[in-house]
Amino acid sequence: MKENNKFKNFLVLFLSIVILICVILFTLYWIDMNRMKNNKEVIFSTWGYSYVPPINLPEKELKVAITDYLISKLDSEPKHHETEKGFVSYKTYLIEEKEKNKIYNLYCWVLEEKYYLEEGKIKQDTSSSIPYKFIVKKIDNKFSVVDSRIPRDGSYYLDDMKNIFPNSVRNDMNKVNIDGTIEQLKADIENQTKLYF
Repeated sequence: MKENNKFKNFLVLFLSIVILICVILFTLYWIDMNRMKNNKEVIFSTWGYSYVPPINLPEKELKVAITDYLISKLDSEPKHHETEKGFVSYKTYLIEEKEKNKIYNLYCWVLEEKYYLEEGKIKQDTSSSIPYKFIVKKIDNKFSVVDSRIPRDGSYYLDDMKNIFPNSVRNDMNKVNIDGTIEQLKADIENQTKLYF
C-alpha cells in the first residue's frame, strides 16, 4: 500500500512538473510570437520562424544611397534621346544587419524608368521592374551601396530568386503586381518626372 502511494505521489509530481514546463514554454512562445507580430525584437527565440528583428536606421540616408546608386547606373547607360533622364522608386521588404553598425542587406523591389522631353511632352523611353538585393556599408557615418544582386532572366530566374532572397521576402515580392506596389512606385516616378521636366 505504501509503495502504491509513493508511486501515485511520484506520478502526480512528475505530471505537475511536465504541465508546469509546458505552461512556461507556451508563455515564452506566446510572448515571442506577439513581439514578432508587432515587429519587435524577440526575447527568447524565433522558434524556428524566419524573422529578422527591426533595425533602426535613418531612412532618408539609406534612400539617398540607394537612389544615387541606381541613378548613376542608369546615367551610365547609352542615351536614346538628348533630354533623357532616369528615375527610380523602390519598396524595401527587409533590412538585415550583417555586421553591427557597418554592413546591411536590403531586399527591395525597384522600378526604373527613363523619360525624355519631345515637343514639350514628357515621353517614356524604357522601364524595368526588378527585385534587388543591395549591400550597404556605413563608411565614416555615411551609407554607400557597395554591391547589388538581381536575378538573371529566363530559366535562371527562379533559382536566382531562391539564392538571393529569403523565403518571406519572396512571398511578399510575388504579390507586387496585385498588392498595389507597382502602382505606388509608378505614381512616385510620375511625380518625380513632373518636378524634373
